[in-house]
Amino acid sequence: MELRRLVLAALATVALSACSSADESAATGSPGTAEPTAADVAASAAATADPAAVQDPASAAVAVALRAADLPAGWSVQANPLPAGADLTANPSLTGICGQTFASEQHRTSKQPVVGLDDTGTPQLSSEAIAYDSPAAAGAAVQELVQAFGRCPEDQYTFQPAPSAEGLAATSVVFQYELADGTTQVVLAQARGQVLSVLIGEDPDTTAAAGRAIATRLAALPAGAIGA
Repeated sequence: MELRRLVLAALATVALSACSSADESAATGSPGTAEPTAADVAASAAATADPAAVQDPASAAVAVALRAADLPAGWSVQANPLPAGADLTANPSLTGICGQTFASEQHRTSKQPVVGLDDTGTPQLSSEAIAYDSPAAAGAAVQELVQAFGRCPEDQYTFQPAPSAEGLAATSVVFQYELADGTTQVVLAQARGQVLSVLIGEDPDTTAAAGRAIATRLAALPAGAIGA
């Protein structure tokens, strides 16, 4: 699966989740009386999580997950939470980018997928905050991402100058490229300890700004909680 397909697959999953939630609300009661959906609960937890108070990599991933406050005014987020203890084997995060397999995927312990929606409700930015079983695994994921982009088909990816990495975590990479259909995409990945944040967006400024906001929360995570 190529990166473009990876993004579309993530957005499609969120769209289906949103439709399902709407159907459930209509079936269970009048507007405003239905129980919060899993996506609503996840988004609320992420928006209020204090990164300085986390105690383990899983809660750290929640704290650094994309929030509406990381995005332009009027934008929102749609969380796409996985069930507690979900098997991530068949739910890749990075494997498939430019046809590459990421060995670090086997070391993921949890993840928080979130999509950023513009003021019309259109998905514009896909993200995952991922917890790993060791700092080495999170760092390896960043290195594997660099290697994968080095092997992208030249007829499908035209690399361009990327936004500045200033303000991001010490372990970070930023790529910008144009796809064969003319779409521009920016991929921003940054890791600290056992936690990795990955953003994929089509607007360089918005993606970079969200990355810097997330970097602030990454820096606030207690070193002992994430093996940093």
